[in-house]
Amino acid sequence: MKTILTTVGLLLALTAATFAQTTTQPPESTTTGSTTTTQSTERPLIKEETKQEIREKANEVKQDAREAGQELKKEAREAGQEIKQDVNRAGDKVQAVGQEIKEDVKGEVNAIRVRNDRNGLEWFERGSVFVGASVGLGLGRESGSYLAINPRVGYFFQPGFMAGLRTSFDRRLSTSFRSQELGVFARYYPFRTRVSGFVGAGYNFGREFASNIDRDEKARFNSITLEVGTMVRLQRNLGLEASLETNYYDRSNPLAGRNRGGRVRIGVNYYFTRKVVVN
Repeated sequence: MKTILTTVGLLLALTAATFAQTTTQPPESTTTGSTTTTQSTERPLIKEETKQEIREKANEVKQDAREAGQELKKEAREAGQEIKQDVNRAGDKVQAVGQEIKEDVKGEVNAIRVRNDRNGLEWFERGSVFVGASVGLGLGRESGSYLAINPRVGYFFQPGFMAGLRTSFDRRLSTSFRSQELGVFARYYPFRTRVSGFVGAGYNFGREFASNIDRDEKARFNSITLEVGTMVRLQRNLGLEASLETNYYDRSNPLAGRNRGGRVRIGVNYYFTRKVVVN
């Protein structure tokens, strides 16, 4: 910075000197005989050596500035390479951690699959069929309780995954209300052992009957059923299950769902398998 300020000062001085040279000093008179000759004399304010030094200093400043710029570019390029390498290393670490997690999850899934294959029941294999029925008891959204009987039949399309048809006959214990439903349902058994949990869902079409509903009036409704439960193997091809079920009714019929709420169900299922089940 000091060199730059010195050079700037010298350049300003050189400019002033150049401007001064353009102004002539008072002319000197020389008499020769009867003739007088007037001559003008010009004296430079800065010597040529000084000008040369200023030029050399300016060139040195330019060279220093150029070298400094190149050095900054080099440092910036090196810093960019280091940042790029750090980012690549961080990305490799993240990828390695993700691969480890993926391998761990894959190992757990394989362990569950092996455990299911070793201890799993033939009931849940593809091609198996089951028929069953359950009795449910629940509380209506108004006073009183109701009883439900649910026959069903299902088919296993994939290990642990089944779908089928079901019917339901509900009756309010304290009133004349009753209803009938027909629907489809699906279940999934994640752990296919002697004691196994399951989750399921279904869609139903139904009709209601009551003393205050005219016989000619078709009080129809649709509903969605969600359930979660547990199955226990009792003996060869026979299982006992318990589940908690809830229903969501459409709003087109203001009476739909008014007499029903969640229910607890107990049921039995009989399984027809392709392979022989050994006790």
